[in-house]
Amino acid sequence: MEIRQLRYFASTVRLGSVGAAAAEHFVTQPAVSLQLKKLEEELGQKLLARRGRQLVPTEAGAALAARAEEVIRLLAALEADLSGMKELTTGTLRLGNTDAASVYVLPDVYREFHEKYAGVRIEIMVAETRRLLEALRARRIEIAIATLPISERGLLVNPIYREELLPVARPDHPLASRRGVTLKDLASQDLITYPAGAVTRGMIDAVFAAHGESLRPRMEISSPEAMKRLAEAGLGVSILPRPVVAPELGRKTLKTIALPGIRFEREIGMVFRADDALSSAARVFRDMIDRRFRRDQKGR
Repeated sequence: MEIRQLRYFASTVRLGSVGAAAAEHFVTQPAVSLQLKKLEEELGQKLLARRGRQLVPTEAGAALAARAEEVIRLLAALEADLSGMKELTTGTLRLGNTDAASVYVLPDVYREFHEKYAGVRIEIMVAETRRLLEALRARRIEIAIATLPISERGLLVNPIYREELLPVARPDHPLASRRGVTLKDLASQDLITYPAGAVTRGMIDAVFAAHGESLRPRMEISSPEAMKRLAEAGLGVSILPRPVVAPELGRKTLKTIALPGIRFEREIGMVFRADDALSSAARVFRDMIDRRFRRDQKGR
């Protein structure tokens, strides 16, 4: 079995015809037909059947097609390593980040990567965790920096850091200067929070539920930036990652609401597909993230 045969076969299955496969590989149609015939003879099974004007895989052909695509992807990654992309002089790094991670946590890593590998283009998708996982499964991105927990089959998760979420409001909010505030007090306020279904919202809901309370938000917004601006405008209380609100706490346009004995916390991790070989650029970026957060944890 030759890689050329697998490539011709995978193209024929994907495109539905020998002619289209031949055109994709810049060879003649008889050349493709000959290699497909040899492949069937070697395996001793019929791999393709005609349905109208299209060729479709048999049961054996479908099984081979799935493996063939995997082999071709792995070989492409290997060839890339052995070419100029090994030195990261060209190529594209496709990442996905949550809003807060993209703005407050990762810019230093982006800068380090760009300074070392200026020829590599960086594409960043900023979205909530659910959409990042969809993009990862669809192969639109290679690595997602997302909110945990994530326990989907076929995905590998590497936790990298934890961050505290703080209940914040304008300094003149009734709870901002009160001592002994409880979750019941907080639940009675106008709350501006992440939408239902978001991973961070689920974590916040779980803290309320563990203390016999439920979250009844006034507003649900997916953007942490928008949430803190609305809290600054006096529209309610929001629960946001510390890095997001640190500038406003420093300027005293927002104030933390103290909740004795209550801590909101979330974990952020790197997520990538278990069945795929990461590109050279993605592997380098992954290692940069690992080194950066190991160093930060040792410094604490």
